[in-house]
Amino acid sequence: MPQAGSDAVFDFLRVCPHGVRFTFGVRPPQPASAAPGRRLRALYARIQAASPPPTRDGLDWRFGIRVNDGTENGRELRAEDGDDGWRRLGVKHLEDIPSLDQPDPATIVLDRWLTVPAAQASPTSFVFTGEVDQVGFLSASYPQPQAGEGPVTPVAVDYFGVYDLRWSNELARASWVAISFDRFFPPERKSVEYLAPVGDCDSSG
Repeated sequence: MPQAGSDAVFDFLRVCPHGVRFTFGVRPPQPASAAPGRRLRALYARIQAASPPPTRDGLDWRFGIRVNDGTENGRELRAEDGDDGWRRLGVKHLEDIPSLDQPDPATIVLDRWLTVPAAQASPTSFVFTGEVDQVGFLSASYPQPQAGEGPVTPVAVDYFGVYDLRWSNELARASWVAISFDRFFPPERKSVEYLAPVGDCDSSG
């Protein structure tokens, strides 16, 4: 399922021991973007990932993340015990939890720039349905596009790409990784990252 953050929209399709596959788009600015002929050929975005995820103001990265079990505050996420109830129920975040800290350099498994070309199809859209993202979840609460009259909300993007990137070293299955499109910086930012367990998929897919 896609997620939105700032002007970016992304959908992580697979998080594997060898690497990650995802789509990434940039929404048009407000007011509506210029005519296609005046757009840049591409934009550039930095992606950085760390495994294990960095701490959260010195606390464990799980702090403030709860499995949405229907109770007021949800239940504790016990990722270390293989708890995957969030795949069915989703997660909720306690209010005002701090952003993730900058990772220890030794834990960084991906750090590069993405070339995001101008979308060729018109329009190119991500579709939000309100369903639970079964690959991972955001590290903190962030407003997401809401379905209006219908069951889905299409979100158009001006720049779009599909990416298959490899980690710098193979990750253990069921370990967790944090993925940032702002390199976890600055430390005092109000931002969200994407958190996901490493799935059981091989290098062919």
